[in-house]
Amino acid sequence: MLKVVRENWSSMLTILFLIVVGILLLVNPGFFAVTIIRIAGVLICALGIYDLVKYFRADPVVAAKGSGFYSGSLMIAGGVFCVLQGEWFVSVFPILAVLYGMLQILLGFRKLQRTVDALRLNLGFWWLRGISAAISLVFGLIIVMNPEMTMMGVWVFTGITMIVEGVFDAVALGLQIRNQKAAISA
Repeated sequence: MLKVVRENWSSMLTILFLIVVGILLLVNPGFFAVTIIRIAGVLICALGIYDLVKYFRADPVVAAKGSGFYSGSLMIAGGVFCVLQGEWFVSVFPILAVLYGMLQILLGFRKLQRTVDALRLNLGFWWLRGISAAISLVFGLIIVMNPEMTMMGVWVFTGITMIVEGVFDAVALGLQIRNQKAAISA
């Protein structure tokens, strides 16, 4: 058993990660989003510190030709903002969703014009353009009318996807291990 774990530890870790994160997304997507933003902030800070250290360790003439101090300072400031104000990103998401929904509506009307143009020119498959226009318009309206639900829907869909992927990977790994054991004993 220890040999199986040693040989497949990265796959097992990935499966565990997918299932746990998927469950967390389903249980409390807002908290999880803020946590991910904060973790990203810590990583961005670390990269900024690395850039600053690299800048100060470099020869002054070489360092002056680059932008290590600037990029390092900017990354640290951005990372600290993510760590301290992770909720800000979640609160802004509905605004971004509305903007995206409005863009979808505009594209839907553009596609609708293309549909009418194709119909007037007696081009085949005009109805495919019509379906595409309807999809853009409907989804754009849904997003604009309820951006908070859009965010929750994305997180729930992502959580379900991760759980399903983790389960399928676990089954595949189990079958692989079973086949390896069968091949060894044969």
